[in-house]
Amino acid sequence: MHKYKKKHRVKKMGREKKLKKEDSEKELESVIARCKDLAKVNPSTLKHFADIPLSSRTLQGLEECDYEEPTDIQKESLPFSLSGSDVVGAAKTGSGKTLALIIPVLECLWRSGWSNFGGLGALIISPTRELALQTFTVINNVGKHHEFSCALLIGGTDVDYERKRVGGVNIIICTPGRLLQHMDENEHLNCDQLQILVLDEADRILDMGFSQQVCSL
Repeated sequence: MHKYKKKHRVKKMGREKKLKKEDSEKELESVIARCKDLAKVNPSTLKHFADIPLSSRTLQGLEECDYEEPTDIQKESLPFSLSGSDVVGAAKTGSGKTLALIIPVLECLWRSGWSNFGGLGALIISPTRELALQTFTVINNVGKHHEFSCALLIGGTDVDYERKRVGGVNIIICTPGRLLQHMDENEHLNCDQLQILVLDEADRILDMGFSQQVCSL
């Protein structure tokens, strides 16, 4: 009797896992299809984040963080970044730029079927520790329903601890100086599978003399 129940339970779990996988595949197909003509959409029609083709995991994270209506920079940039285009944008402090950066990161990795074992898929470089920490906090809150690992590499922290972690994370948020240190000293930092590179305040980063390192990525 107990053996039958155990077998029945295993079969039920197998069916549930299969159905969950099928639902995920259907959702992925739907999101990708909706993104095909997204760049042609009038940004003013994007009243809510639900109007933008995003994964349910990202939408749930946005909702739980009380993000309901996209700001102007998000309306203008997301249709292009989510369509796979490179984007250069300018916006004032407090305009929602950070969210405009991290949503494409989460969606890019999700669409690629990225997992904890996929290695480094996204690199976000910020000019200061404060900006890097802010981005790290937001992406952890909004992306908490995704299964991606994230690391913060900034000066003033334990570099040995960072060195041990970078080999197994999917998203790295860092300052230029700390990134350069790891590129020079850490054999575990591997950018070969990188899917998306984000330069937060790119003009400041390039002015700091890191153009060669950025180009090498």
